[in-house]
Amino acid sequence: MVTVLAQTDVPAQPRFRGIIPPLITPLRDRDTLDETGLERLLEHVIRGGVEGVFILGTTGEAPSLSYRLRGELIEHTCRIVA
Repeated sequence: MVTVLAQTDVPAQPRFRGIIPPLITPLRDRDTLDETGLERLLEHVIRGGVEGVFILGTTGEAPSLSYRLRGELIEHTCRIVA
């Protein structure tokens, strides 16, 4: 079966483009974010010309991090890259 999508005047969702690397989560110990390490990592990849960053994703550590730590990572990342 072939599905044909009708073209509409609705703007398409923005498409991701460029390099968007998955990043590790720098930790000082099991449940403490290394804020300095995170800032250095983000500055390094941004200077390298990435179009975005992918946190808490395919590097595999997200399920082992507490919800509090995940929230901290998101907040700090948004603050640094903004």
